[in-house]
Amino acid sequence: MKILLVHPEDDPEEGPWATQTWERVVDLGLGGVASYDRWNGFFGCSVRSLNSLRTGFDDFRQVRELLGRGCERLIDEHGLDWWEILSILLISEMETLILLQRFLKTVGSSDEIYVSRPGLHASLLKCLLPDRIKTFRVRRRAQKGRLPHYVRVFKKLSAQQMIDVFWDKYDAGYQLRGRLVKKRPLSKRPVVLLPSAYVNVSRTGMAYANTFPDENFLLVATRRSGWVKNPPRNVATAWLSSYAAVRDRSAELVDIERRWQSLVKELAEVTEFEILNRTGYLASLVNWLRHGVEVRDAWRDVLDSEPVEAVLCADDSNPFTRIPLLLAQKRGLPNIACHHGALDSRYVFKRALADAIWVKGKLEEDYLVRKCGVPRERIEIAAPALPAGWKESRQSNGDASRPYLLFISEAAEVSGGRPAEFYRDVLPPLADLALATGRELIVKLHPAESESERRGMLARVLSARQRAATRVVSGPLTDDLLEKAWCGVTILSTVAIECAIRGIPCFLCKWLEFWPYGYIEQYLRFGAGIGLDDPNEIAKIPDYVRQYSGSPEIIGNCWRAAAPGRLKELFSGARQEFETAAS
Repeated sequence: MKILLVHPEDDPEEGPWATQTWERVVDLGLGGVASYDRWNGFFGCSVRSLNSLRTGFDDFRQVRELLGRGCERLIDEHGLDWWEILSILLISEMETLILLQRFLKTVGSSDEIYVSRPGLHASLLKCLLPDRIKTFRVRRRAQKGRLPHYVRVFKKLSAQQMIDVFWDKYDAGYQLRGRLVKKRPLSKRPVVLLPSAYVNVSRTGMAYANTFPDENFLLVATRRSGWVKNPPRNVATAWLSSYAAVRDRSAELVDIERRWQSLVKELAEVTEFEILNRTGYLASLVNWLRHGVEVRDAWRDVLDSEPVEAVLCADDSNPFTRIPLLLAQKRGLPNIACHHGALDSRYVFKRALADAIWVKGKLEEDYLVRKCGVPRERIEIAAPALPAGWKESRQSNGDASRPYLLFISEAAEVSGGRPAEFYRDVLPPLADLALATGRELIVKLHPAESESERRGMLARVLSARQRAATRVVSGPLTDDLLEKAWCGVTILSTVAIECAIRGIPCFLCKWLEFWPYGYIEQYLRFGAGIGLDDPNEIAKIPDYVRQYSGSPEIIGNCWRAAAPGRLKELFSGARQEFETAAS
């Protein structure tokens, strides 16, 4: 049997493999219903996604057990466990390896296996099944130097994203930027530190600052995408690079890299780690380790020079913004973890080390406890205060005041999704629905999506008439868009929660769930959305909207704001514990 595995960046119908005969085709990405119907006919055999071999959270717990083997073995002089911090970067590779091991159990001893291009999947397969894996070469036109590659990459990025990519690659430890950036005056009053690397993390920090107007906050951005131009009055802003200093870290680096190599040698006795080491994925963490020490020292300088009385981290899955949370804990400062989105699946893998984990409602609390295994006593429902515009208003507005059919797009390709194929399933019937109901289809992009690239996809999947009823919107999701939304449609975006709170029916495209951590199931469990099983159900949306009635219970399950004085209570309690321990 000849088996073809198609990389997520390749079109199954285009390439040297397209002219050959295959008896089995496996999509290493994820397409839509129309995609697989088309590909089944094109190849004359069944085409299935590798994701169909997943067994749910058992896979993730297996990854967690494997990654946990290296913990508490690489602790530095400040108490940071570098394996615990950095191993989260191996989750995708480890999950892929487990799926490929499972795939090979379905392969016969005489089967021929081809992969559409070199990369992670091909490298892992060649380790698992030496001498039996063949790869197609990247097309010749893409091999003429690196320029075409960079052109394709940069077309997907905004100018700000390109700047972030440049600095992340060439100055990850801020040794150069630390000399260039202007240093701000140090804070004179105690502040709550808000570390951020991304815009949504910063927005969450600003929401908590508005919730506790009597407290002062300091947002420290690790990159441009985390910067806030007009923060609330009680929020100061600074670049992490402004605290970075050139130091001689050679002795520490020699020691920690020696211990790193010893740990890798021991881990490599386990098959999965041996393969990741042989393919270079373990070695790639060494650069992160070197830069991580420089980033650690920059955060130390923040805590040494600024009057920080607590840390509130809205993304402790990012290694570089997890560091200040852990440093604060070692110093006895109150430290709180929360999440900028609806749910944080990374708790399946990472340790819940913060003093407190703030969640937005029962929906999020239940997910962390039931699915991720986080101890309930570590969790507190304490969402930011709802903005005034988020009041439930479905009952007071008729259809005439809601002219938008809102589709919330997502950066699905990050997890192997094929966004163009997703669009083929969803946007034509949504555009037809907009035309039939006299509305405008708004395609709201995620911050990580390229507007020019997504416009190109729309041009390929929509007719001229459909495009005339469609508008692409980038930037923040505004109150105006939601106030005028007749309904929302998405896959698993956090916007489903915002819609539920506002009383706007939001439809979740279950068949396109590209993030395998059960978000849609959790939304539906608490009434935060209406599930659609296939594209044909989009035509039924008007009936579902007429039947929809939000409820205070749904809103309460999604969001319950922290008491106004809660942050002060945590400070007071921490001070008393510290004073008692000191005496």
